[in-house]
Amino acid sequence: MDHTEEQGEVRDVIPAPAVSPARAEETVQPARISPKRAFGELGVVYFVSFGLGVVSAIGLLTDPSLGADQQVRTWIEAASEMMQYIMQASAVVLGVGYFSLRRGLMLRSIFGRFTKPTPPAAYYPAQPQYAAQPQPQPQYAAQPQYQATQYPGQPQYHQPQYQAQYPYPYPAQPGYPSYPQLGYLPTRPAERGPGWQFARAFFLSMAGVLAFLITVVVYVNITGQNSGAPDQGNSLWMVPVGIVVALSAGFGEEVLITGMVVTTLEQAGFAKRAWVIYLVAIALRIPFHLYYGWASLGVICFTVVNIWVYRRWRLLWPIVLAHATYDAVEFAGSLVPNLAGLALLGLGLATFVMTIVIACVELSDRSARRRFNQWRAAVGV
Repeated sequence: MDHTEEQGEVRDVIPAPAVSPARAEETVQPARISPKRAFGELGVVYFVSFGLGVVSAIGLLTDPSLGADQQVRTWIEAASEMMQYIMQASAVVLGVGYFSLRRGLMLRSIFGRFTKPTPPAAYYPAQPQYAAQPQPQPQYAAQPQYQATQYPGQPQYHQPQYQAQYPYPYPAQPGYPSYPQLGYLPTRPAERGPGWQFARAFFLSMAGVLAFLITVVVYVNITGQNSGAPDQGNSLWMVPVGIVVALSAGFGEEVLITGMVVTTLEQAGFAKRAWVIYLVAIALRIPFHLYYGWASLGVICFTVVNIWVYRRWRLLWPIVLAHATYDAVEFAGSLVPNLAGLALLGLGLATFVMTIVIACVELSDRSARRRFNQWRAAVGV
């Protein structure tokens, strides 16, 4: 730590962390854009990427029997299904990347990056330096000359007793300021590693996705109607189709609906009006889920959760993988319903437990940071 002197008092100064050139470029705030431009860019990318999906969803909503024509039986049908979603995800990447570059953002900045974990560090503020006080020296009385005393016989010399004049009590010393004692060692809370950063974003996003599943199950049980999701059969070709479609759908939807919506609208000046960001994201996600009927309103759950998680930690990959995991389990349900049901049950239980753990840990860390900041304010560090 560096030491600076201010008004006769020495205190420790915490040096600013070094920032790499690449990190410095990411911290530069891009220029503000107009709301009209922001909504225009979102509309163009959404129409090109998900326009066909919206038309298909509306068709399935009006005539659920159309879903029977989408069964995958041959490799040609499997390749056609996979190419459709790959092209959709590619259109999202090209559109989001192009408009982001025009606004001064790199595509990688939308995905975010893990922050470097730092160990906890204890700060010990320097005590005020006081000028050395001169210590009084004891004053001795002048030594009297020896005087000869005549006694019968031979002369003897008598030395009288000397008494040292100590100025007791010593002068009062200046009082030292009281050092604040908070009952614990003042330590800056550690920043947790990439594993924890990924887990908290993944499982909170998964909680939102499972909340959507619950709304679909409730809708089906109350109305007695199945959702209009297309039945793609149980051919073995569904294995590669399920993997590709799950990754492409999760990637495409979250890059546009979560990443681009948040970054674009914040750059347009809506960072302090978050309700606009939430409403736009919900309005863009519902149309291509309309085949669920009224249960399509359940997408509000994981849309709101994903936007909150992304705005809180700026990590998109955990959200993409949570979405892809749910879609993969859903595809597996058409092949092995019992196994997929057990996998979904285990995923739900793990998500429930992890959500509680994440809430406890985050609240504990927040409380520790607050106490540490209070201690720093008290000692003036």
